[in-house]
This record gives sequence, structure tokens and C-alpha cells, in this order.
Amino acid sequence: MVEQQEIVEELRKIASEGNSSELQRFLWEYSPNDIAELLDQLDDVELAVTILDALPIKDSADALMSIYPELRSKIIKILPPEKAAKFIEELPSDDGADIIEELEPEQVEEVLKLLPDEDEEKLRELSAHSEETAGSLMAHEVEQLPGSYTVAQAVADLVRFGDDIEDIFQIFITDDEGKLLGAMPVQRLLISSPASKLSDIADEVEVVVSIDSDREYVADLFRRKDLVSAPVVDNDGKLVGRITIDDVLDVVDEEASEDLYKIVGIAGDEEKATGIHNIKRRIPWLLISFFGEIISGFILKSFSATLQHVIILASFIPLIMALGGNVGNQSAVIMIRRIALSRWRHFHHGEAIFKEIIAGIILGIFIGVLLFIAGIAWGNIHVGFIAGISAFIAMAISATIGSTAPVILSRIGIDPAFVTPFVTTSNDIIGLAIYLIMATILLGWI
Repeated sequence: MVEQQEIVEELRKIASEGNSSELQRFLWEYSPNDIAELLDQLDDVELAVTILDALPIKDSADALMSIYPELRSKIIKILPPEKAAKFIEELPSDDGADIIEELEPEQVEEVLKLLPDEDEEKLRELSAHSEETAGSLMAHEVEQLPGSYTVAQAVADLVRFGDDIEDIFQIFITDDEGKLLGAMPVQRLLISSPASKLSDIADEVEVVVSIDSDREYVADLFRRKDLVSAPVVDNDGKLVGRITIDDVLDVVDEEASEDLYKIVGIAGDEEKATGIHNIKRRIPWLLISFFGEIISGFILKSFSATLQHVIILASFIPLIMALGGNVGNQSAVIMIRRIALSRWRHFHHGEAIFKEIIAGIILGIFIGVLLFIAGIAWGNIHVGFIAGISAFIAMAISATIGSTAPVILSRIGIDPAFVTPFVTTSNDIIGLAIYLIMATILLGWI
């Protein structure tokens, strides 16, 4: 790690001095992926552009697409249009579309006009697809050969793929109209008879992605089927592109980030939000907490006589609220994860909810006993009994709310990740109310 840091600092020094010849000599021994890692650690947009300029255009483009997304976005935004266009020409169309997506609106048209007509057409078509669909993930470059070809013709044509496609996972076979017939590994061409027709030796394609498929469905498909590549077809069954595992991993990262933001009560991609827009996104969720705590305050005021009667009761309030909220959030997160993993197939939600409720009850018993012991240790067995019973009830109810709320939201078409701010606030209110109601009732009996 120390050696890596020394390399980064040496790179910073050389790039800052502006000696392009020395910088090129320094970078010569590193691959594009190694350089991207160094740039991530360097974390300096201006120096990153200087370093990328010192590389051959192909290596520079590959390094750019391997940089961490936040830094890459900043770099792309300050690239001259000519440089952005050169990068796009060197990259597969899906990566080119990613660059276009990062550009400011006024830059997009300027960059597109600098591209060859064929590249411009591909990028405009990719950009036209909704960001949530398979069409936005696919690359137009695809290993496609006519089924009428012989093996000998196919082998002779393989050279063409090397110019346009980075990784050839399988070759897709189509009919005269471009409709998908089958697929085969490249190795099969080397062991098959040169006179064999591709349509005769091709395998049936088990997984075919529609261009309008939801991208989360595609990610789930790759996970369940252990895919590294899948063909994309239009509504007529014509092969229009392919999706590879690296694109799917990007989707998984983005969806995980989105869900994490929602879980903490932030709608949308917080990393791309800035200034006032960033703050405005958080206000609705803070208002939920605000009004929830106002209600909690009203409950405390309503039971002020009970609290004045036995002051030690107030000592357990933070515990009761925190414990109920904690169990509720745990159940909610577990259910959100289960729903996310089973979003595109049948799942027995009832069984999972039952398990979470049982877990809440068992945890409630455990914590209730501990609170009862704490009450005895503090010299008031009655308050310990009230706190223990209240914690047990609050945790059981919180587990029920936390496990059922995500399922209900999912069933009505709302992202279940949005449920956690509501679970936290509602469990605070419920836990406090249960504790004070139990205290008022039981203190009259004890």
C-alpha cells in the first residue's frame, strides 16, 4: 500500500510539471486498468485529463471507462468536444452512450456532429431508449453471422469482429431477415467441418432479452442464469445488440445505491444532486420525522401526570423507542432485500413475514427480561416490569410493521425501500405510546 501511494505521488509530481515526454515514459509500463486505479487514488480532475492526454487514444479511452464513476463524470464534463468524440469512436457503442449521458445538454449535439454518421446514428438510437430498459444497456456491436454461412466463411469473417468487439463470448446466428436463430461458442468453428452450415450446428439460445425489458429484470436474469452475455432483440425478433456482464454490474451498483438512499429517506441519486436541489430532496423525509416527533411530544405531555408520579419511568423512554425502531428497521431491511431478490419470480411473502414476527417476539422476550432486571437493579421492580412488558409488545408490533409494510408497498407498485422512514417514525410513536399506556394502567394496579 505504501509503494502504491509512492507511485501515485510520483505520478502527481510528473503530471504537475507538465513534461509530456517524461509522463509518457512513466505511464508506458502500466495497463489502462492500472492507470485508472492510479487516477482514482489521485482524485484530481485537471491532472487526470493531463494524464489521459499523454496516452494513446485507445488506452486513454479504456482507462477513462475504468475510472470510478464520480471522477469519470467530472472528467467527461470538462473534455473538449473533439476529445470526447475521439473517445466515443474508440469505445463500444454502450460505453459511448455512457459518455454522451454524462455530457451537458449543450455539449451533446456538438459532440455528436463530430462523429462519423454511423456512430452518430447508433448513439442517437441508444439514447432514445429509456434509461430503465435493456435498450439503454446494450451495445450495437454484436458477433452476428448469417445462418447460411459455412464454417469456412465464418472463420474467414472472424477478423472483422476483432476490430469492433472487445470480448467475443459467443457468435449469434441470424436468418436473412436478421432474426435470431441460435448461438455457438467460437471454439466450435475450429472443430466443425468447413462445409457445415452455421444454422445446422448452432445451439438454441436459452436466454433472449427484449429491447424493452426492465433493466432490473435483466440484472436478475444474469444473476440467476450465470450469464456473461445475452442477445437483445426488437419486437420483431431481430437481433439488435448484446448486453454483457460489465453493464449488468453497473446496474446492480446503481440500484443498490438508489435503494440505500431510499432506506435513509433520500429520494433519487444523491450523488448527482447539488446545492438547493440536494436539500429540497431531503426536506419531505425530515418533515415526516418532525411531525412524528411532534406526536411523540404530544403523547409525553398527555401522560405527564404518570411521569411525575414515578420519575424513573422517564429513564426508560429512549430505550423503549430505540429498541422498537431498531427491530422494525431490521425487519424492513430484511424484507426489502428478499423482495428485491425475488422481484421477478414467485415468493412466499407470508412465510417470511411470519419468521420476522416470531423473531421480534423472541427478541422482545429477551430484551424485556433484561429491562426487568435493570429495573430491579435501579431499585424499582414495578418500573422494570412495566418497561419489560412494554419493550416486548413494542418490539413484536415493530417487527410486524417492519415486515409487512414493504410487502404492502410492493404489492401496490411502490418501491418498498421508501418504507424505512415511515417505519422508524411510526415505531417511535407506537413504542412510546405503549410504554406510557402500560405505565398508566399497571401503576394503578401495583
